[in-house]
Amino acid sequence: MTTIGIVGGGTMGAEIAHVAAVAGMDVRLCDADADRARQGRDRALAIASRRVAKGRLDAADADAAAGRITAVTGIADLAGADVVIEAVPEDLALKARVHAEIDRTVGPEVLVATNTSGLSVTALGNATATPSRLVGLHFFNPASTMRLVEVIAGAATAEETIARAIALAEALGKTPVRVRECPGFVVNRVLVRAMAEAYRAAAGAPVDRRAADRAVVEGGPAPMGPFALGDLVGLDVLESIRSDLVAAYGDRFADADTLTPLVAAGRLGRKTGGGLVPDRDEDPTGAEPGVAAVYYAAALDEARRLAGEGVASPADIDLAMHLGAGWESGPLAAGSLSANVT
Repeated sequence: MTTIGIVGGGTMGAEIAHVAAVAGMDVRLCDADADRARQGRDRALAIASRRVAKGRLDAADADAAAGRITAVTGIADLAGADVVIEAVPEDLALKARVHAEIDRTVGPEVLVATNTSGLSVTALGNATATPSRLVGLHFFNPASTMRLVEVIAGAATAEETIARAIALAEALGKTPVRVRECPGFVVNRVLVRAMAEAYRAAAGAPVDRRAADRAVVEGGPAPMGPFALGDLVGLDVLESIRSDLVAAYGDRFADADTLTPLVAAGRLGRKTGGGLVPDRDEDPTGAEPGVAAVYYAAALDEARRLAGEGVASPADIDLAMHLGAGWESGPLAAGSLSANVT
C-alpha cells in the first residue's frame, strides 16, 4: 500500500487526505502540533460524511477510508512515506522552511510535492538539497470533487519525478495536466485575466452586474460570470492572485481598482455577505455593455499566450479550463469565442 504524508491539515490538506484515503492509500496527516493534526483528520472525516449524506460515497468506503488516515505530530513522523505532499498556506517563505525540513527527513527516493496555486516550484526546490524530486501538484478546491491537477515542473525537476507525479494523480482518480512553471499556471492565468478585463470594462459606466454575468453564461462556455465568480472565490483571495499576476505580467491584469476598495472595506464576497454583486435594490439599471465579449476575448488572448510560451499544449489548456473552471469547452477549441457574444 502506498503511504502518503501530508503536511498541513487545513482545507486543502484535509481534502487531499480524504482523496488519498478513498483511493486506498495510507495517509499520515501532520500539522504544527498534535491538536491541529487531529483537527485536520476531523476535517477529512467530515468531508467523507458530507459525501455519504449526498449519496456520492458509500458509507462502508467512508469507514474504510477513515481507518487509513492517521494524525501525526510532525514531519519527523513522515519518515518511511512513499510520497509527501505539502499543503500549508500560500506563503513562499513558510513553504520553503517546510520543504527544507521535509528534505532533511525523508529519503532521496521519496516523491515530494507542493500543493500551490501559483508559487515558484523552482524557488521551493532551491530550499532543498534534492530539487530534482520536487514537483508542483495544484489540486483544485474542493479536491474531493474537482478532477483537475496541474502538474508543474520546476527548473530542476527530473523527468522521472514528473512521470511519478502524473501516475500519482491518476491513482488518486484525477486528470493531470502538465504545465511549465509560470506565475498563475494555466487556469488562474486565463480566469483572472478574463475577470480583470471584465472589471475594467464595467468600471467606466453603471453596469447591471447580474445582466453581465448572465450574458457570459448565455454567450459562451463558462458556467458563471466574472462578478458572481469573484464573490464565490473570495475577493481577498482573488486580489492576492491578481496582484501577483500584475507583478509578473503587467497591466493586462489591472482591474481599474475594482477589488482593492472592496477588500479594504471587508466586502469579500459570499463569505462576508457583500462583494461585487450588490443587493438587488442597489443594482444599477445600466445596460450590459459588452462585458461578455471582453471576458471571452481576454480568455482567448491569455490562452494563446500560454500556448505560445509553451506553458501547456493547446489541448491541455482547453482540458484544464474544462476540468478546473467548469467550462463546457476550452477557450482555444473554437478559435475566437468573442465572435459568439455581443
